[in-house]
Amino acid sequence: MNRRDEIEKAVLAASLIIGVSGAGLLGASAQTGNRGEMQAALRSTIAFVSTRHDSSADPTGNPQRALLAAEIYLVNGDGTNPRRLTDNSYFDAFPALSPDGSRIVFDSNRLRAEGEPFNTSDLFVMNTDGSGQTPLTRGSSGTWSPDGKSIAFHASASGKGRPIKPDPGAATNDNDIFVLNVGDFLKNGARPKNITNSPATIDDDPDWSPTGQKIVFTSHAVTDNPVNSATAEIYLIDADGTGKPMRLTNNTEEERAPAWSPDGKRIVFSCRKGGPDFEICVMNADGTGQLQLTDNNVPDLTSSWSPDGKKIVFHRRVGGPGQFQLFLINADGTGETQLTFPPGVNAFPNWGEAR
Repeated sequence: MNRRDEIEKAVLAASLIIGVSGAGLLGASAQTGNRGEMQAALRSTIAFVSTRHDSSADPTGNPQRALLAAEIYLVNGDGTNPRRLTDNSYFDAFPALSPDGSRIVFDSNRLRAEGEPFNTSDLFVMNTDGSGQTPLTRGSSGTWSPDGKSIAFHASASGKGRPIKPDPGAATNDNDIFVLNVGDFLKNGARPKNITNSPATIDDDPDWSPTGQKIVFTSHAVTDNPVNSATAEIYLIDADGTGKPMRLTNNTEEERAPAWSPDGKRIVFSCRKGGPDFEICVMNADGTGQLQLTDNNVPDLTSSWSPDGKKIVFHRRVGGPGQFQLFLINADGTGETQLTFPPGVNAFPNWGEAR
């Protein structure tokens, strides 16, 4: 029996922990509690990836070892109380907190078969204390629906596509955006729904709107340069896959990783403005009012809003190639501060709330 068979066999047992309804162990207890008490128990929390427990893993000298040292952590929004959730010899990344603060969806290459690219990933779900780690489906960059029942993510449309570059979470050469009802999957193995179905483009980096009606994502031509995708633009699509995607950006510069503000009025994203590196940009939800917040010569990536919409967290290279740390800025681009520091790499933040 291979590793995938062993883990899939454990799904039924794990579903008893997580709950086939998708509510989760922690979510189930909230159903019987006072709503005010539940809200009071939520704390501003950043989920992120770190190698702080193995600071000798140098991404400059040995990138693969550093990636294998990457584990998922939580930290309070003010940078206090870091706690480790995963502990293994695989690459775990792109954690996303569920809206009710009870679960995290994340990427892992622990089910990668021999001969598959190193950055081949599957999506997993776990409780916010790290328990109940359960595989879902092949794919990357999960984002929760506002009701916490479903996730959107990007994945190979054929199931056989290979990553177009070696970066963590890289799209495949036939990537589309999918939606999966987590409870239905755990209960009866429901399959994901492809909502973009676009053979001529590579679609990735989805984020679900706070209203639940739209999903924002990035799309670029399959013929584009995967390292600097000049045709990569940001689009909106109805969450059920109906209707034609609406284009929000229109230029000759690459845009990446859009993320909704909590009030649904703005979108933050990475943009190649004024040079080859990425900066942090924001725009209104209809694509108007585009504004550049950072201006430097290093990549600013994976931005995420604070729960109150007043701040943005992202990661930036400091000190040398591959040495990433978390930074905060105000939503208007002022007040930039560094949140994490070496030793260890800290990256891929997602700001939400946890119990």
